[in-house]
Amino acid sequence: MKGLAGKWFGTGCLWIALVASSAAKAVKVDSLAALAEAAARNERQIEMVPGVYRMADYLTDEVLKGVRDEVGPIKGRPPVPMFVFRGDKNRIDLRGVTIEIDTTLYTKLPQGGYTRCLIVAGAGNTIDGLTIRNTGPNRGSGGNILSVQGDDNTLENVTLHVFGSQPWGYGDLLGKGGPNLVALEKQSGVQVIGSRSLLRHCRVFSRAFGHCFYIQGGEGSRLEDCYAEASVRSTTDMLADTAGPAFKLGFRSVYKNRDGRFIITPGYTKSLSEDGFRTYGNAGSVTLLNCTAINTRAGFEIGVRDDSETKTVVENCVARGCERGFLIGSQTIVRRSRGDVAHGPLLYLRGGHSSEVELELIGDPPRSLVHVLATIAGEGHKVRLSAQRGFGKLPALPILVGFGMPMHAEMASEPLPAPALDIDFESSIDFAPVIVGDEIAGSTIKTSGRRVADADLRKDPGPWGLPSDGIAPGGSGKDSAPR
Repeated sequence: MKGLAGKWFGTGCLWIALVASSAAKAVKVDSLAALAEAAARNERQIEMVPGVYRMADYLTDEVLKGVRDEVGPIKGRPPVPMFVFRGDKNRIDLRGVTIEIDTTLYTKLPQGGYTRCLIVAGAGNTIDGLTIRNTGPNRGSGGNILSVQGDDNTLENVTLHVFGSQPWGYGDLLGKGGPNLVALEKQSGVQVIGSRSLLRHCRVFSRAFGHCFYIQGGEGSRLEDCYAEASVRSTTDMLADTAGPAFKLGFRSVYKNRDGRFIITPGYTKSLSEDGFRTYGNAGSVTLLNCTAINTRAGFEIGVRDDSETKTVVENCVARGCERGFLIGSQTIVRRSRGDVAHGPLLYLRGGHSSEVELELIGDPPRSLVHVLATIAGEGHKVRLSAQRGFGKLPALPILVGFGMPMHAEMASEPLPAPALDIDFESSIDFAPVIVGDEIAGSTIKTSGRRVADADLRKDPGPWGLPSDGIAPGGSGKDSAPR
């Protein structure tokens, strides 16, 4: 992919200003074509004239031919870029620069690959101050806006305003990759696959169905003071639609609700995007420090491999208004972090082993239907849950120990019992009862609130004095008196 930018730049003005200093000469550019040419070289200090630059002006027939030639016949799902930072060890000053990407441009690229609008393919680069925003109709590329592919790259003060995906307005209720009830055009924000990537003060404002930040490869990446924000919609509002994909489907869903039906269920709130911060098993160790997720599906979903020799660290992070604040598996350390239950649980510790979780409950009572504060399963985890001081009255949402997350983490589905072995659990949230499942062994459970066995809550309280069909007899008199 580094060679991709080396063969084509298009036409544009490249003008060089020599800066009298002991530092490297600064290259000033005033077009995307000039930026592509300068950023294909190494060890440059590059400054771009502030302003708004349209990707449509850069993607000339010549540039598009270069993309097609370099990508070649589509096999598998190769990356397909609009723009590539190819060089190494460049410092690229893009403060005051906005790049507009019209969503109609997606169809001009080779189809069938993985669209990555901008790719940082080189190594050891620093990019500071860029803003990218989508314009055009509401459609997605199936890929992402910005991909950090090379190693040892730094992004600082980069802001994305992501817009455009289909369908829009239902979150993942109609599918998220398979099975799907409709064709998907997703659109994600920042992808990280290079080792030792560093993102500081980066922000993604998503109005599209896709992840904000997601780390899929590399080792030792770090995100500091980054911010992810999405939007939400109630399922009750969705059910009021009189047109659109959900209406046409009879409000079917890919998820089974607690009645056993695959339909959209009223009362819940869904994020219209995917996760704020997501790591995958191939990402190696990742550090997330001082990061915030607002109104995303999962604020922080951490997918470390069970056999990982290193841990991912989530420290001093905040999840507000998410469907689930923190979704954690194996080999993860969550320190001094916090979240609310406005739209969903604070924590799903879905299984795995050897994680340490320290979370504080903050915020207001639920704004829609929330069933639990947390579910905890797995082996060898250490969990500490607390609530902020002066916390107002909240409903007694239970903490389920010995239960996994609901299927696909969908709130309308029921959490099922799951093994919890050698768990060290402590809760100082006195208004949240701890319900202990039957599949617990070797665990220590401490709580300042109530503790009750799940089996006790499932005992039949006694007969109602009704016939076997459960229907009260008709007629009048004391035999028909209401109970």
